Amino acid sequence: MSKGWLIRFLVTVRDSRLLWDTLGPVYNRRIPKPIAALYRHIALEMAPYRHGKILDIGSGRGYSAIEISRECPSSQVTGIDYSPMQVRTARKYAAKNKVTNCLFQKGNAMSIPYPDQTFDAAVSIGSIKHWPSPSRGLREIYRVLKQGGCFIISETDRDVSDQELEEFISRFQVWFLPDRLLLWGLRHVIFGQSFSEKELAEMVAQAGFTDLKSTRVGQCPYVLIQARK
Repeated sequence: MSKGWLIRFLVTVRDSRLLWDTLGPVYNRRIPKPIAALYRHIALEMAPYRHGKILDIGSGRGYSAIEISRECPSSQVTGIDYSPMQVRTARKYAAKNKVTNCLFQKGNAMSIPYPDQTFDAAVSIGSIKHWPSPSRGLREIYRVLKQGGCFIISETDRDVSDQELEEFISRFQVWFLPDRLLLWGLRHVIFGQSFSEKELAEMVAQAGFTDLKSTRVGQCPYVLIQARK
């Protein structure tokens, strides 16, 4: 079996709904701490929309959506995810944290279940690399945003260095995987099959967004692009 074939197979598994419906809880327990600063940064950027409607695409367990809800208690935050298990988990997480201005529902970035110009702002973290057509998903986000609305997207950086990945692993704490195997998986299957800052910015611009701004958040090895409709 060649390495290329193996990587393609693992990426297919990575993007499958079955994986997220079965192993999503493992991911949910591991991801918050190493990228907590990213969630916080995006929530603070949503402050101008504290009274608006905000959409989180690929919301997972709801960490980002709930962080935004807390920062903007007068807003209405909606999280969509294509995994029913993740949606159920997010709803339980919101209830546990007594967050009432945030709701979660099953939804696909390829066909966002809302009318044109519904939302004042939209965010997406670590989701676009799983979409079968990133360009289509970005156009869908553009469609459901109001004119002048803000869009923030963040994704694993394909150009990340091995040193940055090793530092990330030290915070990730996956005890059941050897560090060398985890580094290989992140390099070749997660970060390696993602987007560079330039690629992500070009896709966002091609979808019609303007006023693009790239930002880095601390030691988090993620690309972050902020734009406007």
